[in-house]
Amino acid sequence: MNDAATTLRSLLTAELDSLKAVETTLEQEHDALLDSNPASLEAATTAKNAAVEQHRRQQTERLNWMTRQGFPGDLPLSELLTRCGADESAGPVVEQLTRLAQQCQDSNRRNGGLIMRLQEHARGALDVLRREDSSDVYSLSGAREHRSDSRTLGKA
Repeated sequence: MNDAATTLRSLLTAELDSLKAVETTLEQEHDALLDSNPASLEAATTAKNAAVEQHRRQQTERLNWMTRQGFPGDLPLSELLTRCGADESAGPVVEQLTRLAQQCQDSNRRNGGLIMRLQEHARGALDVLRREDSSDVYSLSGAREHRSDSRTLGKA
């Protein structure tokens, strides 16, 4: 391998390592969301943000190197490998990077959906406590009462 191919492989390997850290923190965030543990969630979110920032730095480093080498920033990695004269051993790194990026995107989307469901659940619980829902309720005798007619927890 020539110098450009060696440098590119090194940059891609560092990018892959940083993306593995993102994947790990996304799993930690998911576990904390399922456990409903605020301290764990805060720690996982902080770690995730740091890992994402490190990954962005790695991507920026590769893109800056590409610019210095005269390659366009939107050049597909497979084409970049070919133009740099990288041997076939660099191909699996790109494949892992692509697969892991998709997996991280899916995990982040899953976590975001879970956060939305937890927020809706919390909002619903607060609405019940505040009696902000205007739907009908039933009394002990089975008669239908409007929620607006009943006393709220705050007025009880």
